[in-house]
Amino acid sequence: MSSQRVLLIDDDEVDRRLARRALSQAGWQGELVEAPTADEARSLAATQHFDCFLLDYHLPGTDGLTLLAELRSTLAPQVPVVMLTGEGNEMIAVQAMKGGACDYLPKALLAPDTLHRALTHALERGRLERELSEARAQLEHQAMHDGLTDLGNRRLFVRDLDHALAGAQRGTQRTCLLMMDLNRFKAANDRYGHEAGDAVLTEVARRMEATGRANDRFYRLGGDEFTALIDGSDLNGVLALAQRIIDAVSAPIAWNDHELQIGISIGVAPLSADGTDRDELLRAADGAMYQAKRTGRGVACAEGDS
Repeated sequence: MSSQRVLLIDDDEVDRRLARRALSQAGWQGELVEAPTADEARSLAATQHFDCFLLDYHLPGTDGLTLLAELRSTLAPQVPVVMLTGEGNEMIAVQAMKGGACDYLPKALLAPDTLHRALTHALERGRLERELSEARAQLEHQAMHDGLTDLGNRRLFVRDLDHALAGAQRGTQRTCLLMMDLNRFKAANDRYGHEAGDAVLTEVARRMEATGRANDRFYRLGGDEFTALIDGSDLNGVLALAQRIIDAVSAPIAWNDHELQIGISIGVAPLSADGTDRDELLRAADGAMYQAKRTGRGVACAEGDS
């Protein structure tokens, strides 16, 4: 546990010294940082990493339960808290546990073994909660992203598109939809196999994201179908970005000893505030994309182009 950092929040210098001595006698080798006030604790918790908080119930200007609520809700929600108090008050213990503390220890029991046991339990609980949170985040990411390219998948696209449509109708968000379909992909995939096809899709996704700007979002719907939500309503600017995507995707893709030549056709449809629904917008963007294919593969067309 030599890398563990613990913040002791207690305004009583004698009690802080007792806690420090108890942990030393117990053989704990981590770093103990002290905060004598709630304000100092807030500042430290917001700017530094800690693995556990030892929090006194009585603090000047506030109480431990109030600070506990701040720590668990906003300041450091994944860091476990052990509540310390000079009162063996069962009601305080119940309130502390309901407030998110993982343990409660009266200072009368602040011996090396009890404090070390409470701290060890809290640190282990914190580790398990972090692992659970990371696993949950990974599952959520997998549910919303394409397993090959790591672009957003159809599920994430539909969710983001609905949010963008709502923002367009409120007048708070300006977005253009791009529907994109690769050209000559099937021929390359049939000739060189799925491994080459996967390499092409992965590289196309990388080039799209590299060409896009910070707020532009790209998705793979399946097969060789891609889409994007492009920030802004300047149609000329979006068409210029679409052309840069076409140029980037059209550059040869090296695979083994081969250079694969892939193209892309793009249809553009602005999201408007007139109540256009998702299906109407998708049909408009699809129509523009097929117009791009009819006009000549490797071009971009906007909704309404003929």
